[in-house]
Amino acid sequence: MKNFYLLFLIFPFLSFGQEKAAKLGTFSTLEINIGLDLAQMIRDGRAKTDYEKSQLPPGKYNYGFTAQIGVQPLNWFALGGGLRYSYIDPNYHLLYAMVQPKFFLGDPRDEEFFYLFGSMGTKINRTAADNAGFVGIGAGMVEPLSKRFGHLFSVAVEDQILDGEGSIFISLSYGIIIFSNKNL
Repeated sequence: MKNFYLLFLIFPFLSFGQEKAAKLGTFSTLEINIGLDLAQMIRDGRAKTDYEKSQLPPGKYNYGFTAQIGVQPLNWFALGGGLRYSYIDPNYHLLYAMVQPKFFLGDPRDEEFFYLFGSMGTKINRTAADNAGFVGIGAGMVEPLSKRFGHLFSVAVEDQILDGEGSIFISLSYGIIIFSNKNL
Protein backbone atom coordinates (compact mmCIF):
# COMPACT_ATOMS: atom_id res chain seq x y z
CA MET A 1 0.00 0.00 0.00
CA LYS A 2 2.89 2.37 0.76
CA ASN A 3 4.26 1.76 -2.74
CA PHE A 4 0.91 2.73 -4.21
CA TYR A 5 0.89 6.06 -2.33
CA LEU A 6 4.51 6.68 -3.25
CA LEU A 7 3.72 6.05 -6.93
CA PHE A 8 0.64 8.31 -6.62
CA LEU A 9 2.85 11.14 -5.25
CA ILE A 10 5.66 10.72 -7.81
CA PHE A 11 3.48 10.23 -10.91
CA PRO A 12 2.56 13.92 -11.43
CA PHE A 13 6.24 14.87 -11.41
CA LEU A 14 7.13 12.09 -13.85
CA SER A 15 4.41 13.07 -16.29
CA PHE A 16 5.37 16.75 -16.07
CA GLY A 17 8.96 15.92 -16.97
CA GLN A 18 7.84 13.90 -20.01
CA GLU A 19 6.59 16.91 -21.99
CA LYS A 20 7.84 16.58 -25.57
CA ALA A 21 9.09 19.36 -27.75
CA ALA A 22 6.92 20.26 -30.74
CA LYS A 23 8.31 19.39 -34.17
CA LEU A 24 6.76 19.52 -37.61
CA GLY A 25 8.07 16.11 -38.61
CA THR A 26 7.82 15.63 -42.36
CA PHE A 27 6.24 18.62 -44.08
CA SER A 28 5.27 20.01 -47.46
CA THR A 29 4.65 23.66 -48.34
CA LEU A 30 3.12 25.65 -51.16
CA GLU A 31 3.96 29.36 -51.11
CA ILE A 32 3.30 32.41 -53.25
CA ASN A 33 5.83 35.23 -53.22
CA ILE A 34 6.49 38.69 -54.57
CA GLY A 35 9.79 40.51 -54.59
CA LEU A 36 10.77 44.10 -55.25
CA ASP A 37 14.13 45.19 -56.65
CA LEU A 38 14.53 48.59 -55.02
CA ALA A 39 17.97 49.19 -56.52
CA GLN A 40 16.59 48.59 -60.03
CA MET A 41 13.93 51.22 -59.48
CA ILE A 42 16.65 53.72 -58.53
CA ARG A 43 18.81 52.71 -61.54
CA ASP A 44 15.84 53.18 -63.89
CA GLY A 45 15.44 56.74 -62.67
CA ARG A 46 19.12 57.52 -63.26
CA ALA A 47 19.32 55.99 -66.77
CA LYS A 48 18.90 58.81 -69.27
CA THR A 49 19.53 57.28 -72.69
CA ASP A 50 17.96 54.28 -74.37
CA TYR A 51 21.35 52.58 -74.43
CA GLU A 52 21.73 52.95 -70.63
CA LYS A 53 18.23 51.56 -70.15
CA SER A 54 18.97 48.59 -72.42
CA GLN A 55 22.02 47.68 -70.31
CA LEU A 56 20.03 47.41 -67.07
CA PRO A 57 19.22 43.94 -65.71
CA PRO A 58 15.60 42.83 -66.29
CA GLY A 59 12.74 43.32 -63.87
CA LYS A 60 11.76 45.70 -61.10
CA TYR A 61 9.81 42.98 -59.36
CA ASN A 62 9.32 39.25 -59.50
CA TYR A 63 6.57 36.95 -58.43
CA GLY A 64 5.99 33.24 -58.40
CA PHE A 65 5.41 30.21 -56.27
CA THR A 66 7.41 27.59 -54.41
CA ALA A 67 6.61 23.94 -53.67
CA GLN A 68 8.78 22.12 -51.11
CA ILE A 69 8.98 18.94 -49.12
CA GLY A 70 11.15 18.62 -46.04
CA VAL A 71 11.82 17.11 -42.67
CA GLN A 72 12.52 18.51 -39.22
CA PRO A 73 14.80 15.91 -37.58
CA LEU A 74 15.87 18.17 -34.69
CA ASN A 75 13.94 20.72 -32.63
CA TRP A 76 16.11 23.52 -33.99
CA PHE A 77 16.74 22.41 -37.60
CA ALA A 78 14.73 21.48 -40.70
CA LEU A 79 15.77 20.92 -44.30
CA GLY A 80 13.48 21.39 -47.28
CA GLY A 81 13.90 21.20 -51.01
CA GLY A 82 11.76 21.58 -54.06
CA LEU A 83 10.89 23.72 -57.06
CA ARG A 84 10.43 27.44 -57.43
CA TYR A 85 8.97 29.36 -60.35
CA SER A 86 9.80 33.06 -60.76
CA TYR A 87 8.52 35.52 -63.33
CA ILE A 88 10.89 38.46 -63.70
CA ASP A 89 10.38 39.78 -67.24
CA PRO A 90 8.44 38.55 -70.31
CA ASN A 91 11.49 36.54 -71.45
CA TYR A 92 12.52 35.41 -67.97
CA HIS A 93 10.30 32.57 -66.72
CA LEU A 94 12.68 30.80 -64.36
CA LEU A 95 12.22 27.37 -62.81
CA TYR A 96 14.69 26.64 -60.02
CA ALA A 97 15.66 23.52 -58.10
CA MET A 98 16.15 24.81 -54.56
CA VAL A 99 17.30 23.86 -51.07
CA GLN A 100 16.22 25.68 -47.90
CA PRO A 101 17.69 24.93 -44.45
CA LYS A 102 15.65 26.39 -41.55
CA PHE A 103 16.90 27.15 -38.04
CA PHE A 104 14.12 27.39 -35.45
CA LEU A 105 14.41 29.85 -32.57
CA GLY A 106 12.52 30.11 -29.33
CA ASP A 107 10.99 27.56 -26.98
CA PRO A 108 10.76 24.13 -28.67
CA ARG A 109 7.44 23.48 -26.86
CA ASP A 110 5.77 26.48 -28.51
CA GLU A 111 3.24 25.86 -31.22
CA GLU A 112 4.32 28.91 -33.21
CA PHE A 113 7.57 28.24 -34.99
CA PHE A 114 9.77 31.28 -35.66
CA TYR A 115 12.72 30.47 -37.89
CA LEU A 116 15.65 31.90 -39.82
CA PHE A 117 16.45 30.35 -43.17
CA GLY A 118 18.87 30.37 -46.03
CA SER A 119 17.80 29.48 -49.54
CA MET A 120 19.67 28.72 -52.71
CA GLY A 121 18.69 27.50 -56.12
CA THR A 122 19.81 27.00 -59.68
CA LYS A 123 17.84 27.32 -62.94
CA ILE A 124 16.71 24.05 -64.53
CA ASN A 125 14.73 25.26 -67.56
CA ARG A 126 15.52 27.05 -70.84
CA THR A 127 14.86 30.77 -70.88
CA ALA A 128 16.49 34.04 -71.98
CA ALA A 129 19.08 33.69 -69.19
CA ASP A 130 21.71 31.05 -69.90
CA ASN A 131 23.00 30.94 -66.34
CA ALA A 132 20.70 31.87 -63.45
CA GLY A 133 20.45 31.19 -59.76
CA PHE A 134 19.64 32.79 -56.45
CA VAL A 135 20.83 32.84 -52.87
CA GLY A 136 19.06 34.47 -49.93
CA ILE A 137 18.44 34.72 -46.22
CA GLY A 138 15.27 35.50 -44.33
CA ALA A 139 12.98 35.01 -41.37
CA GLY A 140 9.59 33.38 -41.14
CA MET A 141 6.93 31.94 -38.92
CA VAL A 142 4.82 28.78 -39.10
CA GLU A 143 1.46 28.90 -37.34
CA PRO A 144 -0.43 25.59 -37.02
CA LEU A 145 -4.18 26.05 -37.55
CA SER A 146 -5.40 22.49 -37.00
CA LYS A 147 -4.05 18.96 -36.94
CA ARG A 148 -1.44 18.63 -39.69
CA PHE A 149 -2.28 21.96 -41.36
CA GLY A 150 -1.08 25.53 -40.93
CA HIS A 151 0.15 28.61 -42.70
CA LEU A 152 3.49 30.33 -42.91
CA PHE A 153 4.81 33.82 -43.56
CA SER A 154 8.33 34.90 -44.47
CA VAL A 155 10.43 37.91 -45.45
CA ALA A 156 13.69 37.43 -47.34
CA VAL A 157 16.52 39.28 -49.02
CA GLU A 158 17.66 37.44 -52.15
CA ASP A 159 20.35 37.96 -54.74
CA GLN A 160 19.02 36.80 -58.11
CA ILE A 161 21.87 36.25 -60.54
CA LEU A 162 21.04 36.33 -64.27
CA ASP A 163 24.01 35.74 -66.60
CA GLY A 164 26.45 37.19 -64.09
CA GLU A 165 24.35 40.26 -63.21
CA GLY A 166 23.01 40.31 -59.66
CA SER A 167 19.85 42.00 -58.42
CA ILE A 168 18.87 42.24 -54.76
CA PHE A 169 15.18 41.53 -54.16
CA ILE A 170 13.24 42.01 -50.96
CA SER A 171 10.51 39.38 -51.01
CA LEU A 172 7.39 38.54 -49.04
CA SER A 173 5.86 35.06 -49.00
CA TYR A 174 2.67 33.47 -47.74
CA GLY A 175 1.92 29.78 -47.90
CA ILE A 176 0.23 26.74 -46.52
CA ILE A 177 1.99 23.87 -44.81
CA ILE A 178 0.94 20.27 -44.25
CA PHE A 179 2.95 18.37 -41.63
CA SER A 180 3.01 14.86 -40.20
CA ASN A 181 2.90 15.73 -36.48
CA LYS A 182 -0.80 15.70 -35.58
CA ASN A 183 -0.15 16.69 -31.94
CA LEU A 184 0.50 20.39 -32.60
